[in-house]
Parts: sequence; C-alpha cells; structure tokens
Amino acid sequence: MDNAGFTEQRADLLQSIERDRQEVRVALRELTGAAEQTFDVSERIRAAPLAWTLGAFLVGIWLGGRTSSVDAVASRRTR
Repeated sequence: MDNAGFTEQRADLLQSIERDRQEVRVALRELTGAAEQTFDVSERIRAAPLAWTLGAFLVGIWLGGRTSSVDAVASRRTR
C-alpha cells in the first residue's frame, strides 16, 4: 500500500473515532439525565391512594401470614 492509502485509512479511522466519541457523549448525557430523575413516592401515592392502601394491606397480610406459618413450623419441631 502506498503512502496515500495509509493517509486515507488514517483519516477514515480518525473520523470513526470521532463518531464513536460523539455517541459516547450522547449516551453519557442520556445516562446522566436518567440518573438525575428522582422517584417521588409521595406524588405517586397522591395520584392513586386507594391502590397504594390496598397494596399495603395485602403485603401486610402476606407478611403476617408468613410469620405465623413460620412460628407454627418452629413450634412443631420443638414438640
């Protein structure tokens, strides 16, 4: 390959590197924006309070049921 071929190949590689750098910059900006967004629970609860209350109630029943079944198994083992 002659000197002109290497120069052209080098220019193509430099352009490719610059495109990749631009893509990384854009991706980094998007990632930064996503990281800055906060998850406001109180806003979501205000939007649908009945659903959150029902969900909390069901989770409480589920967790309470698990505790009593664990206690029952433990008491059977100690007898």
